[in-house]
Amino acid sequence: MPKATFGLCLNEPTSRRMAFAFPAFAGGAVCLVSTAKASDTGEAIRRSASKIPGYGPSDIFYPDILKGKWKATREIVGDKTIEYEVRFIQSVEFNATVADRGFNQASLERALAPDISIRSYEWTETNPNDLRLVYGDGTSKELKVTKRAAERTDDTASSSEFRRVTTENSRGIPMISAERTLSKWKIGSDGIVQGLEITYDMGGGGDPLIPNPMGGSSTEPTVLSKSRIRLEKFQ
Repeated sequence: MPKATFGLCLNEPTSRRMAFAFPAFAGGAVCLVSTAKASDTGEAIRRSASKIPGYGPSDIFYPDILKGKWKATREIVGDKTIEYEVRFIQSVEFNATVADRGFNQASLERALAPDISIRSYEWTETNPNDLRLVYGDGTSKELKVTKRAAERTDDTASSSEFRRVTTENSRGIPMISAERTLSKWKIGSDGIVQGLEITYDMGGGGDPLIPNPMGGSSTEPTVLSKSRIRLEKFQ
């Protein structure tokens, strides 16, 4: 497998510029038209929820060339290599392409654990911060993005996302953890997309780029996985 020709260097100036500067609404309020139909109101609520101050951009936007279905080959450093399908779709935002997070997460988890049974998943591009999966054994997982930063050019995309992960066992008892994922994508001249992804367990919280001023290891982020990803477009 060809290696990516670019790096995800956490101390580069570009990464430093991706500071969390999250825009807020003027007046800090979101207003819905009271005369809207029930279905329109529900849609407005979902779209407003994806733009709550503190989240950052409503989603990660990718170059339009990514729109469609791709074969993903993920090399998990120190572990294994898997293949699965991913897709990118039109965003509700004008002239923007986003990942189909529900489909992609379910596809990834099936590839990681072929014996897994996913009964259903719930996700919509109008509220991309919330994703819920229900498994065949009655357990479930909810992924909720709490803040993000992202950059896009004509042939690259990079992002940083914090998310809360809530898993429930078959008796409905939840377990909550926090993760941060850094990713960078580059489209080659041959149409092949190369990606790098690092996911951290945030532990007691904090930024993996900033040392813990209190010292100690109990609250320091730890690396869950590092992956090199290659995307090839289905014909």
